[in-house]
Amino acid sequence: MQVETEALVSKDLPGGPLPGGHPGPPGAPQTFRWTEDWSAEPAPDASLVDKIRHIPLGPSDTYLSIGGEVRTYYTDWRHSTLGVLPNDNNDPLQLRLRLLADLHLGTHVRAFVELGDNREFGGNLVTPPNRDKLDVQQAFVDLTLPLGDAGQVTLRPGRFEMPLGNGKLVGLREGLDTRFTYQGVRATYILPGTVTVDMFAVRPVNLKPGSLDDGPSHASSFGGVYVSIPRGVLGLGTDVYWYKVNRNTAVLAQGTGEDHRNNWGVRLWRQTAHWDLDLEGNYQSGTFAETDISAWAVLFEGGFTFAEMSLQPRLGLRANIFSGDRDQKDGKAGTFVAAFPRLPVISEAAFFNLSNLMDLYPSVTFNPRKGVTVMVGPDFLWRNSRGDGIYLGSTNASFAAYKSSRFTGTDLNLEAAWQATKRLELRLFETYFAASSSFARDRGKNGNYVGLQSDYRF
Repeated sequence: MQVETEALVSKDLPGGPLPGGHPGPPGAPQTFRWTEDWSAEPAPDASLVDKIRHIPLGPSDTYLSIGGEVRTYYTDWRHSTLGVLPNDNNDPLQLRLRLLADLHLGTHVRAFVELGDNREFGGNLVTPPNRDKLDVQQAFVDLTLPLGDAGQVTLRPGRFEMPLGNGKLVGLREGLDTRFTYQGVRATYILPGTVTVDMFAVRPVNLKPGSLDDGPSHASSFGGVYVSIPRGVLGLGTDVYWYKVNRNTAVLAQGTGEDHRNNWGVRLWRQTAHWDLDLEGNYQSGTFAETDISAWAVLFEGGFTFAEMSLQPRLGLRANIFSGDRDQKDGKAGTFVAAFPRLPVISEAAFFNLSNLMDLYPSVTFNPRKGVTVMVGPDFLWRNSRGDGIYLGSTNASFAAYKSSRFTGTDLNLEAAWQATKRLELRLFETYFAASSSFARDRGKNGNYVGLQSDYRF
C-alpha cells in the first residue's frame, strides 16, 4: 500500500503527475502540487487561505495561486545501517517549508515556482537531502499547444519533479526533506483516454547545503521516452518505456566506475472498487566500469478490497525481485540499480536499496474510521544472488557477499495515516527488522525504525 500525503477527496481522483495531465479535484491540495485545480473563484466569505489560492488577474482563466507546505518528520532509527557502519543509531527531526506561486495566463500558458527551506535537527548521521537551506525547488513554464481532436502537446522547460509510472523506480523521495528534482526539458503528448507520450532530457539537481546554490549535476544525466495506454493489453493499463541514466561514478559491491544504464520496461496495471493489480518488468543494459550490464527486475503488487464491509479491509500481496551479480569476477555486471527509486517500496524505514533483493509482503489494510488508514504485515527478505552483497538504503554502503543462506530477515511493518482535515495529515510508521541467523553471523544486526510525521498543505 502507498499512503499518499494528499487530501482525502484526492484519493478518489488524484491529479496526473504528467504536464498537461488531468488536474486533481477542485480545491484540494495534492501530492504533486502542480496538479492542483484552483480555477474556481473562492466564495466571498471564504478564508484567507482559500482566497490566496485564486487571485483573479483578468479573465476567469487568468489568475495567480499562492500556496505552501509545513512538514515536520521525527524519525528514530536503531541500527539504521544494520551494523555495517559504527554508531548507526539516529534520531533527527526534519523540517520542510515550502512556498509556491502558480500563474495561469489563459489555458495554454502557465508558470510555476516553488521555494523551499529544508532543515535537519539532531541525529548522529548527516542526511544531505535533509539539509538544503532556502533554494528553488521547482521553477518551470508549461506551454500547451491544443491539437483539436488529436489531443495536445505540453512543453515544460525548467526545474521540476518527475515521477514516472507508479513512482517506484523513478519516484519522489518523499521520505526526506527534498524530493528528486531535475533540470532540463520535458515534452508530453496527450490524447485523452487513449495515449500519453512523455519525452524528457534532464540532469538531476545537485543539492548543496547553502542558500540559492543548487544547480544541475554535471556528473549525471537522465533521458528517455515513457508511453502509457489506459486500455491496452487485455484491457489493462499498459506502459512501455525506455530511459537511460548516465553516472560518472557509481558504487557496487564489485567496485566503482562509470555507469551508463539503459532501462527497458513494461508495466500492466488496473484498479477497480474491489481489486487492484500492478505488474512491472525492467531490463537493464549498458556498461559499468567498462563491463557489460545485464540486470533485471520484476515488481508485483495486488490486492482485493472488501468494499462493502465496515472496515473496508484490503488483503494485499507485494512480491519484488531485483537481480544481483552472480560472479563479480566474470567481467559482467548483473546488479540491478534503480534510476531514482522510492526506497519505501520495501518499507518507510528504507533499510534496503533495490539491488540484489527479493521480498514477499502479505499485508492487511483497513479503515477504522473515515480518514484513517492502517496497514500491517510482515515483509520477508532475501538476497537474489549469494555472489552479491546486501545494499542498504541511500547510504551506498553494502555488506560484502557471503556464501551462507540467502534469507536476510523479516520487516514487521505498521503504517497509519489520518487525514485530520483537508490540509493536515498525520502519519505513523514502525518497522522492526529481525535479522536472519546467517545475516547476523555476517555482522548484520536487528534494526528498528519509528517515524512521526505531520504535514500541512495550503
